[in-house]
Amino acid sequence: MGNISSKEFLSLILKYLDTEKLIKENPSITRKMIDTLFLEILKTKKTKEAVDTCLPHRDIPQRGLKGLDELIIHTDGASRGNPGKAGIGVAIFDEKYQLVEEACRFIGESTNNVAEYQAMILAAQKAIAYHAKKVNFKTDSELLVRQLNGVYRVKSPNILSLYNELTKLLNKIPAWKIHHVRREENVIADALANRGIDSLA
Repeated sequence: MGNISSKEFLSLILKYLDTEKLIKENPSITRKMIDTLFLEILKTKKTKEAVDTCLPHRDIPQRGLKGLDELIIHTDGASRGNPGKAGIGVAIFDEKYQLVEEACRFIGESTNNVAEYQAMILAAQKAIAYHAKKVNFKTDSELLVRQLNGVYRVKSPNILSLYNELTKLLNKIPAWKIHHVRREENVIADALANRGIDSLA
């Protein structure tokens, strides 16, 4: 980009906003340079969005947000290395246990416990988006269940901030419960959490 860095170039664009004035007062800058920069910005944004959430691996009938007052949501978080590359998975079912939605994300370097909380935060956000009046959350994280049910105190600073964020979301759901299930009863969410990790592998 000639003798001007991308950072300086972007700063100038923000300063002028008017590209014609920018080019007129800075002869070293061309319209092609401006177009190239904006294409790079758009490409970066698109790539980030594409890897943030992985797509479902099966065809799920499209369901509207209405008529889903009650949901059953399985969640799981996985970390390879603990801490290591981590992913989260959420499987959403209606009251008849018909699959409504699958979601998984890569969340970077993290521990298992943080991943479990991140998965529950995503699950709570999804429940709110569906306007669910009653939600049964299911997870194989005994620690998460006991902390949310008030059996264990949250001592870790890293977990405490996530716990506070999660409880604020859960307070927006009229009625909810969280249950501990065995790993073999949580296979879909487990598979999704691992797919979240693999989405950036």
